[in-house]
Amino acid sequence: MTPRIRKHFAPLSAFEMDENERFLLSRCAVYLHRHLDQTASLDGKSLEAVCWVLGEERKELGTELLAHLRGALCKELQEELSEADLEGEDYADILIRYLRRSPKRAVKSFGLRVKELLAARTENMDEESASPIEENLALFQEMFNLSPAEMEFTVFLFILSTHEIFEDFFVNRLGCNKFTGRKHLSAVLNLSVTELNEVLMGTLQKIDAFEMDSVDLRLQEDYLKLIWNPSAPQVLERLFSKVPEDTLPLEHHFNLEKEANFVLKLLEEKRETSTHILLYGAPGTGKTSFARGVAQKLGVPAYEIVQDQENSSGNRRGAIVACLNMTNSGPGSLIIVDEADNVLGTRFSWFMRGETQDKGWLNHLLEEPGVRMIWIVNDIEHIEASVRRRFAFSIRFTPLGRRSRVQLWENVLKRYGASNRVSSSEILDFASRYEAGAGAIDLAVRKAMETKPPSKKAFRETVSALLQAHGTLLNSGVKPQIKDKIEKNYSLEGLNVEGDLSSLVQQLERFDQHLRHSGQSGNVSMNLLFHGPPGSGKSELARFLADHLDREILCKRLSDLRSPYVGESERNLSAAFAEAETREALFILDEADSLLFSRERARHSWEISFTNEFLTQMERFRGILICTTNRLMDLDEASLRRFSYKVGFAPLKPEGNIIFYKRLLGPLSPGPLPESATQALLRMTDLCPGDFKAVRDKFAFYPRTELNHDMLVEALAGEEKLKKLHQGKKPVGF
Repeated sequence: MTPRIRKHFAPLSAFEMDENERFLLSRCAVYLHRHLDQTASLDGKSLEAVCWVLGEERKELGTELLAHLRGALCKELQEELSEADLEGEDYADILIRYLRRSPKRAVKSFGLRVKELLAARTENMDEESASPIEENLALFQEMFNLSPAEMEFTVFLFILSTHEIFEDFFVNRLGCNKFTGRKHLSAVLNLSVTELNEVLMGTLQKIDAFEMDSVDLRLQEDYLKLIWNPSAPQVLERLFSKVPEDTLPLEHHFNLEKEANFVLKLLEEKRETSTHILLYGAPGTGKTSFARGVAQKLGVPAYEIVQDQENSSGNRRGAIVACLNMTNSGPGSLIIVDEADNVLGTRFSWFMRGETQDKGWLNHLLEEPGVRMIWIVNDIEHIEASVRRRFAFSIRFTPLGRRSRVQLWENVLKRYGASNRVSSSEILDFASRYEAGAGAIDLAVRKAMETKPPSKKAFRETVSALLQAHGTLLNSGVKPQIKDKIEKNYSLEGLNVEGDLSSLVQQLERFDQHLRHSGQSGNVSMNLLFHGPPGSGKSELARFLADHLDREILCKRLSDLRSPYVGESERNLSAAFAEAETREALFILDEADSLLFSRERARHSWEISFTNEFLTQMERFRGILICTTNRLMDLDEASLRRFSYKVGFAPLKPEGNIIFYKRLLGPLSPGPLPESATQALLRMTDLCPGDFKAVRDKFAFYPRTELNHDMLVEALAGEEKLKKLHQGKKPVGF
């Protein structure tokens, strides 16, 4: 707990007081003297504070008053003083009662004597050498670059926070925390009203060093501890800490090689101007490891601003100021501010976090000469344009694509000497199963090696367990599933598709090679529209194509993009296209009829603006886009001509029924397919691949001995009958 001097204590002599007490009491004497200069009268509370400060010397106040009294009044006072102990509250109570009965000349003389004793108390203590608290305050002033007026206020706040009797007097009695008590605060600090206002709106306010409201005026707990012991590790470590030396090398961010070299050039030395770098993007994309890698590569003193539990912008501003003032002298340092959204995000800060941001302080910091800083945020939407303009360089981080993750795995395994523990196919499997960033992969491999696994299998199992736990933790405790996984035995055979699928696949292969190796930066896209009834294989074919081209899948639906806020849906759509392009993913937009709204039949203005944004992004996209829809007629007419290929899907042909039955349902039942079942399948005209999958899922957990082909064919017939009824068709057969 922070030390607090008790309200009442037995009088101390100058020899009994330690250096800190002597200094603090001398400041108390100064404040009381200034207050009494402002007001001509003494009351019980002010006299109580005076007696407390004077200690044993308060007896001279009794002597002074006795000298001006006569007769019975003098005798009564003398008797009471002789019987009373010297506790400040009791002694002051006696004196104030007799002052009220004393002549004016006695009261006036008493007041002058009070000031003389307070001044003497100050002079005597000022002769002492600097106390530890004074040295700490000097370091505090240097740490936050405070003016003399700000330091005067800091010392006053410190005394209020450590001396209960002064808090009671200056806050509860005089109301120095309120606007109406500003005149008292101004007098106590010996500042003009203008100077006081500058202090109250200055550095201390910007770093949330104090609280001042209708009931309180005090120094914040963290800053109070800092003054008591500024060199305590637990105090300084709450402000900033050195960047860890054991971090992922910058070279492992191979996908950002050009950007990394540019950042290193900008930050290689302390310059006359400021240099600020902004790293932004989704969590887990490697921003922090990149920043630490830059610090490691530069080899300069580098520090990270610590996040406390509250993570308030005021506390972080204070930590930034302290770190700069303590580390940026001479050749200077590099400062990293991670999770800086609440410091940089000044737009709507009150509504979003209940904080009032100081844009002036931020803009001044971003232009302060000689400052080198890397800022890390997840979102830039709440950073105002006036702040964005002040960054020398910025990098947008997106999730790594599968090919990039494969290369990252190879680099990390090599770093820890584990390359021989994982084969190329196993690396590909890791890269496919875990969409982890550089930091997570590095940590998993490092920890797995620290456990000294006895075999390659044990190593792989350990890495897998660590990454699985990491993914589950980031997914709010829910085990993440492998998204858009294709059927193991999927093939193009049996699909009822308009046109030549083999030719389409060849076209996509050539286009894929063009994207990967042409080196051209222009917009070039291949947009495909898959349309047809539900379950006809549209999405599955899209997944097959992605796997065939060795590309990841980025699949979005309206629910992923829609937002109730104006303009947010369009931004989400733009971000999705950008992510697909960066990750070199095959971009699938499922249920496109709910995304490409017909502008002629649109009911809401946002539907029109969303469709316009969609069409614009289609034209700018450099990649492969596949849109799927069950309702071709509901698509916006202008969008149709933007698709390079329009592929229609229809229910399976009779021979397709046989192919999909053997592929999905045949393994569930023993024995060959009977002729009767074959003929029944050949008569069905409205089956789609999705129907076979639905029946398989229905019976997949049954023992094979309990199933036969007739049961499975009958289940398919039920699916077809239900579909015909839904479509208003008259069922045929069965």
